[in-house]
Amino acid sequence: MARRVDLDLLEQDASVAPPQDAPPASGPEPGQAPEVRASLRFRFRNILQNTLARFKRPDVAFNWKSLLRWKVLVPAGAAVALLVSASAVYVLTQKQEAARLAAEQKSLAASTVPVVREAVFADFSIDLKDAQGRYRFLLCDVTIEFQSEVTLTDDRKVEIRKIIYMSAKKKGTELIRVSDSGERFKKEMRSELRDLLGEGALKDIYITRYVLI
Repeated sequence: MARRVDLDLLEQDASVAPPQDAPPASGPEPGQAPEVRASLRFRFRNILQNTLARFKRPDVAFNWKSLLRWKVLVPAGAAVALLVSASAVYVLTQKQEAARLAAEQKSLAASTVPVVREAVFADFSIDLKDAQGRYRFLLCDVTIEFQSEVTLTDDRKVEIRKIIYMSAKKKGTELIRVSDSGERFKKEMRSELRDLLGEGALKDIYITRYVLI
């Protein structure tokens, strides 16, 4: 019985032992350090050092602080350039928009200028001096009728009002002491308005209020 057990043990040992012609298992040889695999960070650092070494002198050691400065300066410069470009585009856009609005307002103002056949110039209060040096006041309203439709701008209205005022001042003494002062006033206005508007533009002048106080 004991012999049967011994034989079984011998057979088990023989099955576990490797065959004689099998290659030896790989492993570190005696006295040799085990192989250490490089990490991904170490490999990237080694590649980066080799790349930067081409642009630097061999005797200058690699400085991580210089790389950090480049990492900060390059994005900062790009951000500044982008900000300047955006500001320039914004200013240019605002100028173009302001010019467009000014052109639209000018066009709108030109289109709203009235085209009329007659115009009323009211509420004149003109101080006149008589022959004794005493002051009188002429209160009047004047309506001007044109031969055809005219474009009456604000500047042209100011010019016409000025002519009416100066015509009364010019004939001041006559307007106070003569009975036909209204007709003389109209005659002076007609002469001045023809010089301003041109021959044939003026049809008639009506004094709708004429009061001397």
